Amino acid sequence: MRPCSLPRLAADASQDDLDRLYAERGAALVACDAARRLAVETLEVERGLVDDWLDGRPR
Repeated sequence: MRPCSLPRLAADASQDDLDRLYAERGAALVACDAARRLAVETLEVERGLVDDWLDGRPR
């Protein structure tokens, strides 16, 4: 439920800073997407277990 944190470019950044930040930001986006997918998968499994329990079906 917490938002992802993405690196930001400083106002006085150099070209090297921009290049470094580009890679860091890409890695942060990949990590954020992986965390989101894991959270969604966990929620789906949890809801399935609750539904099965309510229906009286063991899993």
